[in-house]
Amino acid sequence: MRLHEVVDLATSDAPPDGNTIDDIVGKGRRAQRRRRAGFAGAGAALAVVAVSAAVTVPSIFGGTEQSTLPPAAAPSVATANKAEAATWEFPADPFQFTFKAFDAGRWHVADPIVASTSYQIASVYLDGRTSNDRAATEEEVAEMEENLNKKMRGEAVPEKPTIYAYLVVYRPGAYDPAKLTGATKLTVDGREAYQVGGPGNGGMTRRTLAWQYEADAWAVLEAHSNSEEDPSDAELQKIVSGLKPSKAEPATLPFTLDYVPAGYQPVELGSHAISGLNGIAGARGGDYGGAIFANPAPATTGLVEPYGGVDGASLPGSFEIFVVPQSNSNQTTGNTTIKCGNGFCTHRSEDGKTSIQVASDGRLSDGEMTKILEGLTLKNVKDDSTWANAADALK
Repeated sequence: MRLHEVVDLATSDAPPDGNTIDDIVGKGRRAQRRRRAGFAGAGAALAVVAVSAAVTVPSIFGGTEQSTLPPAAAPSVATANKAEAATWEFPADPFQFTFKAFDAGRWHVADPIVASTSYQIASVYLDGRTSNDRAATEEEVAEMEENLNKKMRGEAVPEKPTIYAYLVVYRPGAYDPAKLTGATKLTVDGREAYQVGGPGNGGMTRRTLAWQYEADAWAVLEAHSNSEEDPSDAELQKIVSGLKPSKAEPATLPFTLDYVPAGYQPVELGSHAISGLNGIAGARGGDYGGAIFANPAPATTGLVEPYGGVDGASLPGSFEIFVVPQSNSNQTTGNTTIKCGNGFCTHRSEDGKTSIQVASDGRLSDGEMTKILEGLTLKNVKDDSTWANAADALK
C-alpha cells in the first residue's frame, strides 16, 4: 500500500470501492474515528495515516490545522549534543540512533524514530507550514468535506500551507548521490551536496537536498510542500549545519520475539511509530512500534531513498509487525484470540487496549504468522523503561 492510497480502508473483506466524492469523505470520517494500522481486501496492506497522509491528502483536502512542531519542542543543537560524542559513531548493530533533535532556522528536526540496516529517519517540521502526521479530528474532517464539495463545484478554496518532510541519515556507503537524477551539485557549509526539485505526488512540490556529512556518509532532507517557493533553496540548505552526532543509543521496541521464520532478517523498525516512511507519515499518531523482516534482505548500498520509496511500498519477500493502540486499528477481534485473513493475523493485548499484527501479503501461511504472534511478548507500551533494545527484541 502506498501513502497516496491510504486515505482509508474499510474493515470488510472486499477491496475498497472507487474514490467518488462520497467515498473519500466517508472514508475520511471512518479514519478520523479510528486512526489505525488496519487491513482490508485480498492482499491489501497497512492503512497507515488515515486522512492525514501528508504526501497527497493535503492537496485534495486543503490540509488540516495541525501544529508544525512535535509534541515537545525540539532542543537546540547545543543542548541536544551537550556532553555527547563529537564524532560520528557507526555501530556494528545498525538499529541505533546516532543523532538527536535539533533546530536550524525555521526547521525543527525531531528525534529519529525509524532505523534500518542502512539509515535512520526523523520527522522534520517547518515554521509556517502544517504537517499532517496524525489523524484528523471530527471538525477537521467536516471542513475537508466542505472544501472538497466546494472544489467539485468549481469554487475557490484557500489552500493551507502544508509540508511533509523528513531527514534520512545514511550509514557510510549506503547512499549513492549519482542516482539522484537531475540534481545540481553544490557546496553547502563546506560540504559536497546535491539538490533537486520538481513535481511530487498529488500536486505537491518535491525538494531533495543530499549532503556528505562524513566520509562516504550522506544525509538527505526530503520535503513535499504545496508551495513551489517555500522552502526556498536558502531555507532548505540551513539544515546542513544543524546536523551533529550524538552518542549512539539503541532503538527500543515494546515487544520481543521468540520465533522468526527461517531465512528472514530484520531490516527496518519504528520506535514509537510503525516501520519506515509509513511510520514517519503517522509520526504523531501514537503508535508504539513495528518491524520489517525480509528474505532476502534488501541491499545496504547503492540506495537513493529509504526502503519502499517515498510511497512506502511493501518490500519484496517481507513481513511486518505492528504494535499500535486499539483505537488505531480497524480490526474487529476484541480479545487475545488470534484471527487471520487476507495475508495478516491480529489479536489484542490482555487488557484489550493494544492491537498486535503480523502482515505478509500472503508470503507466509496463517500458521507461520500465528507462530510469530504466539512468540511475541508485549512490554508495557506506556513505560519505555520496560522496552527491549532492538538487537535483543528482533534476534
